[in-house]
Amino acid sequence: MKRRVVTIILAVALAVLGTAAVLVYVNHADARAVAGQQAVTVLVADKAIPSGTTAKDAKSSLRREILPASSVSTEAITEITAKQEELVISADLSPGQLLLHSMLVAAKDAGGLVIPDGKVAVTFTLCAPEIVAGNVRVGSDVAVFGTVVVNGNGDVSAQPNCTGQHKQQIGKGLGTTRVVVPKVRVIAIGPASSSTPPEEDAKATGNTFSQSGAGPQNDRTLVTVAVNQDDAERLILLTQTGLPYLALIGPSAQITPDDHVVPQFPPPAKKK
Repeated sequence: MKRRVVTIILAVALAVLGTAAVLVYVNHADARAVAGQQAVTVLVADKAIPSGTTAKDAKSSLRREILPASSVSTEAITEITAKQEELVISADLSPGQLLLHSMLVAAKDAGGLVIPDGKVAVTFTLCAPEIVAGNVRVGSDVAVFGTVVVNGNGDVSAQPNCTGQHKQQIGKGLGTTRVVVPKVRVIAIGPASSSTPPEEDAKATGNTFSQSGAGPQNDRTLVTVAVNQDDAERLILLTQTGLPYLALIGPSAQITPDDHVVPQFPPPAKKK
C-alpha cells in the first residue's frame, strides 16, 4: 500500500515538473517570436554610394526603412550622429544595402580619394593660420581668400615656409585681399614636409615673399578641395601668383565674391 502511494506521488511530481518545463519553453519561444516581430528603423542606401563618401554627404542618399529586428544586424545604423558625420564609408554601398557601424571609418583609414560628380580636385599647401589653426577638416565648407599684388611688379608667395609672420614685398604695386572662391568642400587633408631650409627654398622659387622670426608652426599642410573647372583655374593661379587663405563658413554666413575686380580674378562668367 505504501509503495503504491509513493509511486502515485512520484508520478504526480514528475507530471508537474514536466508541465512546468513545457510552460517555460513555450514562454521563451513566445518571447523570441515577439522579439523577432519587433520592428526597428535602419538606414538603407537609396542609391549607390561610393566608398570614401562622408557620412554627412551620404545622408541625402540614405533612406529610413522599417524592418523586423530578427532580420537586421546589430551593427545596423539607425541614425547618423554629429560625431559620425566626419567619418567616411569604407566600401561601396549598393541600393537597398544597410549602412553598418563597421563601414564608417576615419578618412585617413579609407583608401582612395572620392571626388564628387562634376568636380575636380585641387591641392595647395597652407600653414596653420591659413587653415583656421588646424580646424579645417575633411568635409568642411570653406571660403578661399587670396592676397595678390595689383597695379605693380611685386610678388607674393603662395607656399610660405610657415616659420613666422608673413611679409609681402609688393614693390610699387598694391597688395589686396579678395574672395577668390566663395564656397568649396574640403575632401582631403594631409601633411607636407620639406627638408629644404626656408632661405634656400625662397631662392629656388625666385619669389620675393619673405618671413621673419621663428615660430612653432613650421609645418605645411596639404589641403585638397573639390571645385568646378572655373574655380580650379582661379585656385591654381592663386597658388602661383598670390597667397591663399581659408575661412571656415558658419551656419548662416553668406560669402559672395567682391564687386571690386582684381585683374587676376575677373568675375565668373554668368551661367546661361
